[in-house]
Amino acid sequence: MRPLLHVDQVKKSFLQPNQKLFGRKQNHIIRDVSFSLYQGECLGIVGESGSGKSTLGKLILGLEKPDSGKVLFDNIDIHQRQGRHLTVRKNISAVFQDYHASVNPYFTVEQIIAEPIDIYEKLSSAMKKERIHQLLEQVGLNSSFYHRYPHKISGGQLQRVCIARAIACAPKFILFDEAVSSLDISVQAQILSLLAQLQQQLNLTSIFITHDLTTVTYLCDRVMFFYQGRIIEHINPISNLSNVKHAYSKQLLQSVLGF
Repeated sequence: MRPLLHVDQVKKSFLQPNQKLFGRKQNHIIRDVSFSLYQGECLGIVGESGSGKSTLGKLILGLEKPDSGKVLFDNIDIHQRQGRHLTVRKNISAVFQDYHASVNPYFTVEQIIAEPIDIYEKLSSAMKKERIHQLLEQVGLNSSFYHRYPHKISGGQLQRVCIARAIACAPKFILFDEAVSSLDISVQAQILSLLAQLQQQLNLTSIFITHDLTTVTYLCDRVMFFYQGRIIEHINPISNLSNVKHAYSKQLLQSVLGF
């Protein structure tokens, strides 16, 4: 079976800051990363801050271009012209850590959720309104949120709106980049429960980029440990998590889960 997403020997570096004129020293952020993701799978990518995991997420979404290597979605290189076609982009979505920065503060909840619908689908006003109401219900909100602005709702509610926007056009793949880490612990649990429900209902294919192993153990089928721009260990299935071998993986588990 062909993978839905295949990352093939991807590398990414950035110029080091504060160099002298014509300085060309590079910071190597992503180093020869390869993996595949199949339809219906949920993959966790775990690493500490600065490990490069969010840069990897941007490469997967097409927000950054690799120095070398390929990101194939449905066997199409998303960094080539064909990969920028609307039929490809419609099937790739994301939910980010900073929900306030992810939305236009001058948009209502209706307008926020309608953004991908307006880009990828041409619905009548009545059909779009019905779709938005359905999406609000799907993420645990109701029609009273329809005309509210981001500053009028809580962080957890706004992240639910962002999730509704992410699933609005039924994408094949969603990337969650630290999607619950900015929320209070009690709200995190509610959002994780919602995401678990959506995974089951929609048969989502997803990647969770996080430093929080609790998220991974709750939602993911397998997990990759990311350190200094490399995958250092891959645990499949997640039930084998206590059998990690690498010292870095063991350290993370001991600090969080008590293994």
